Amino acid sequence: MRKRYLLLLLTLVFGLALLAVDRYTEDFVPSLTEQQSLEPDYYGEGLLNRQYDKDGGLNNTFVAAASTHFPFSKLTEFATPVLMTRDEDGKEWQVTALSGRVNDNDHMLYLKGQVEIRPMDDAADPLLVQTDSLSYNSKTRIAETADPVTITSAQTVIQATGMIMDLDRQRIEFSQQVNTRYVP
Repeated sequence: MRKRYLLLLLTLVFGLALLAVDRYTEDFVPSLTEQQSLEPDYYGEGLLNRQYDKDGGLNNTFVAAASTHFPFSKLTEFATPVLMTRDEDGKEWQVTALSGRVNDNDHMLYLKGQVEIRPMDDAADPLLVQTDSLSYNSKTRIAETADPVTITSAQTVIQATGMIMDLDRQRIEFSQQVNTRYVP
């Protein structure tokens, strides 16, 4: 009978020792959610995404060299994204950048680094819009930035700070410090 009590007492002491060790080491190991918040849940290479309108016509094509999704922040990052979109007249536009990101369940694409916008079909008068960052709303098809913008065509150079570009209406509004140079 005494051996049973001794075995029970040893088991109790051993269990309390394990609880103390567990509590002591818990402070040194980050929680699982902290580790997960920094790690992506999937990677992709050679991304190609096509978006169609309600009539079945091609609306947008999105291409990226690589993508990484972070579930905790609900964010996807892209390497060298390229967006090709059509306006209401059927004119095709291409937007390129070094990097981009999009939030889950959001229609906003945020581009950074050597952002360029150009029409795909206009070889006669090549237009080039350049800036450092750009946000593009795929629902309203409006691109905007608060950074310096340079627009270059065959005879015109426009420099400004801040821009709103409505691709469907083919209209650009500049915010401030607009400087235009036209050479006939």
